[in-house]
Amino acid sequence: MSDALERVSIARGVSDPKLEESPRVVEPGADILTLHAAHATAPAAPDERVARLAIREIGRTYFVAVSSIDWIEGADYYAKLHVGGRVHLLREPLRSLEQRLDPTRFARVHRSAIVNLARIREIRVAARGDHTLVLDDATRLRLTRGRRRDLEALIETAP
Repeated sequence: MSDALERVSIARGVSDPKLEESPRVVEPGADILTLHAAHATAPAAPDERVARLAIREIGRTYFVAVSSIDWIEGADYYAKLHVGGRVHLLREPLRSLEQRLDPTRFARVHRSAIVNLARIREIRVAARGDHTLVLDDATRLRLTRGRRRDLEALIETAP
């Protein structure tokens, strides 16, 4: 066992056989952030935006046009695509899906919701400074206070 491995084992208080087999041993004083750097996800370039999303089910894969999406609901590691009264389950976190969508057509209105700007009919004042979005199909979504001004500006400039 190497000296660095012994120090890691002693610091952990246990001997771990998987650690011994690991090809990468962390040396004392190593910067763990550089070893496991988080990749910042920047928004996709305009030519990399998706036009259709692949929905995979058992035995088939079908496609949903992004332009037909009314709104998207976050559900853990999934995104629920609400399209004309139907719900499609996409195995992708809301944050990563948001990066792939066109920001001139879709906006995050809540931590668990993204809306198609073309589907917003009105914004209503709700309790405690929050607002409610009403979509064309009468769906009501919560709009957080901090996102209202940005959303109004996006709606005015949306194609």
